[in-house]
Formats: sequence, C-alpha cells, structure tokens
Amino acid sequence: MFLRGFLRRTAKPVPELVTLFRSIVDGGREVHPIAADFLEHFMDGAGASRRMSLRWLRSFKAIKKAERRNQRRFERQLAREARLLPDGDSTWVNDRWDARINAFIGTELFYVSRMSLLRSQGSFVLTRTGPEVQLSGTVRHHWFDPYDWDRGRWVYIPRHGFVPIAVGRELVEADEARNFLMESRHVQTLEGTCRDGRWPRRDRPTFAWSLVSTEHR
Repeated sequence: MFLRGFLRRTAKPVPELVTLFRSIVDGGREVHPIAADFLEHFMDGAGASRRMSLRWLRSFKAIKKAERRNQRRFERQLAREARLLPDGDSTWVNDRWDARINAFIGTELFYVSRMSLLRSQGSFVLTRTGPEVQLSGTVRHHWFDPYDWDRGRWVYIPRHGFVPIAVGRELVEADEARNFLMESRHVQTLEGTCRDGRWPRRDRPTFAWSLVSTEHR
C-alpha cells in the first residue's frame, strides 16, 4: 500500500494503536473521506472484500493511464494480426494484459491503494474484405489490490504526521483489524478498422473504445 522500507514494531500497547487509527478515521473524513472509510473497514469489516466506486477510481490519472496502456497493447496486437489475415478470412484474438499502477503521493488514491494492478482480458474478431479489416471485441477490466499494512516503514498522514506501517500489522496480529481485498470491474467494447495502402496514413488503423458496462460506478 505505502512506502517501502524496513518493518519494525511499535512497542506500544494495542489499545493505544487502536485509538490512533480511530483518530485517523475521524480526522480524515473531511480531507479524504474514501480513505477514511476504507481504514474504518480495515478495523471493522472482518476481512470482507470491498468493491470500489468505478467513477471515483477512474477519476485518477494513474488509473486512466493504466487502462490506456492496456488498450494500446491490444491495439498493436490487433494491427499485427490484421496485416497477416488473408482476404476473405476471419480470426479470433484472445489475450490478457496487466498494468501495474503506482498512485501519486498526496492523492486520495495513494492513501487507499499505493500500488495496484489492472488486469484486462480481451476477446476480438477480425474479418478481412479486400484491403480492409474490420474488427470488434470486448475487454473486461479488473482492478484489484489487497488492503494491508505489510509493505513499508511509515506513511505520512495529514494531521497525524508519520505513522508507522507496523501499527496496521500489529492490529491484524492482535485481531483488532483484518486485511481485505479491494476491487472494481468494468467492461469496454472496441470497434476498429485496419486498411492496407501505400500512401502515408492509409494503413493507419482506427480504434474506438466505449464504456458499456460498469459495476458500482
């Protein structure tokens, strides 16, 4: 979740650590309400997984950049397949791409999920008619990250300063908190055309992505 470093114990009583995290939850609601909500779930959620709001998640540049990274991987792959497709033939392309995400320090996403993964599973059909290949398909995106306090030495939290990562780990060991899985899913369709040609830009493929289905936007 947070900054990397050495793991250390706080040597403080568990009730004091509980009070610290509860104060972070209460003090963070006005500044970072989503982060406060997830920290509270860490304390009270008994390890139940949580679905992220897709609208909130995709409001961050780091998430949109990861999504676009996987889209471009599919586009390059489909363009290569289109060039190899014989006239009158059709083919299916199925593949998966993973994009690692590092949230920017200071954003609310950083306090919820420092490092996460976007897994994109795509299925497409390509059909060539003469010099033109029409393609269409669906990509299912799955964003996920375990909410834990196991990576790092400390994290800076507004109004509380530098808080040791060991606090979260010790609360889990004392059964005062539980790690849990954060995730979000959404679906996009792709329509595109690849056209052969000698003139500049004649063979440049065109792709149009559309968000067609979401969960917990």
